[in-house]
Amino acid sequence: MYLLLVIVVWILFAYKFIDWRQWHKQYPTILFFVVINFVYNHLYFNHTLWAFRGITAEWLNHSIINLAFSFFICPMALIIYLQRYPFHAARRARIIYFSVWVAFFTVIQALFAHKGMYVYDNGWNSWHNIWLNIILFSILRIHYRYPVAALILSAPIALIFYLLFPVPLETLK
Repeated sequence: MYLLLVIVVWILFAYKFIDWRQWHKQYPTILFFVVINFVYNHLYFNHTLWAFRGITAEWLNHSIINLAFSFFICPMALIIYLQRYPFHAARRARIIYFSVWVAFFTVIQALFAHKGMYVYDNGWNSWHNIWLNIILFSILRIHYRYPVAALILSAPIALIFYLLFPVPLETLK
């Protein structure tokens, strides 16, 4: 079961790269991410742009996989991203660090899509993941340092996202 393998890999990453004495500093940003993710999943439930697909078990659907990602995998990834972000390093180092994370998540999503474990619909494709990951990692970094600014920036971004990828009203029932 690939989900179990992904969880084990992230446990190893967490063991190696997370300072567990400091996790509480990233906690508000993790909650912010979880809320954004659940808002997307609620609004786009019947009109998905992307969704997880279980390929190893019938019961392993988008909702189950998304719960594992929302409450286990992504929090560990975000703690690593934020704890190791070179806030005080040169701009070039920050850009490289940021770019590596965007590229890593984009490549992982593309590999999952290639294997049929991540599916696109309603106008979404792998290329959209690039700009979405750029925005996501930017807003999460901002939220970590300036939560109110991230909330203010998120509102127009969410509106633009909705305008670019509207949900038909009949699917919001």
